[in-house]
Amino acid sequence: MTELLNCSTFFMDKTMREKFCWSEKQDRGECDATTTFYSIDYKLLATKSSLQAKRETSGSITKIREGAIAFGIGRLPVGEKFTYIRTVSVLREYSLEGLESISDDSKDVIEKNISVILKNVRTKKNLLLFYPYIMSFSEPHTFTKGCKSIENAFNEDLGQIRLYRERYAPNFETYICTIYEEKLLIFEDDGKQWVLRDSVDIMSSKTYRYLYYSYGNNGFNY
Repeated sequence: MTELLNCSTFFMDKTMREKFCWSEKQDRGECDATTTFYSIDYKLLATKSSLQAKRETSGSITKIREGAIAFGIGRLPVGEKFTYIRTVSVLREYSLEGLESISDDSKDVIEKNISVILKNVRTKKNLLLFYPYIMSFSEPHTFTKGCKSIENAFNEDLGQIRLYRERYAPNFETYICTIYEEKLLIFEDDGKQWVLRDSVDIMSSKTYRYLYYSYGNNGFNY
């Protein structure tokens, strides 16, 4: 993520062209990415159960030895069901007041999932929320129209999260990013809505390129 932000015209204008440094050690509450005078923290915008579902059902990758990698099925046994809470579907059902009524120790399975997201959103730092899904459409879209549709969807489905964040972490900047057409889309809370600010080719990340060619598509990307 830090490599991608360093390729973002929007963020480089914000840092006066100074590259972000990733903070590997954060035992004192340091932000994930820092410059001399600006820093930002990364958080996942997803329910815990949806992330676990992705982990359990995604194909496995095992490095047997140097130069030998095995690809297999997911961890979840064939035919076994797994229930998870879809992030946007559940968030769109809550008003700001509804979100505020959710406690961290809620026993309700849905509210328990949402409470983890809310805890992240309350972080008092400049925040980049990563919506960890690849966006797509069933019908052909131009890139510009696709980006606008995603922006509209974020404002409709995640508008209350934006307001919740403004109430509990005022004076801190907030961004949401996701992937569309092999690009990282970066949206900013401008105080009224989510606004698309930049798109960055994910292949501009050296780390991503290594993972893509080494492990992507069952190792057949070369």
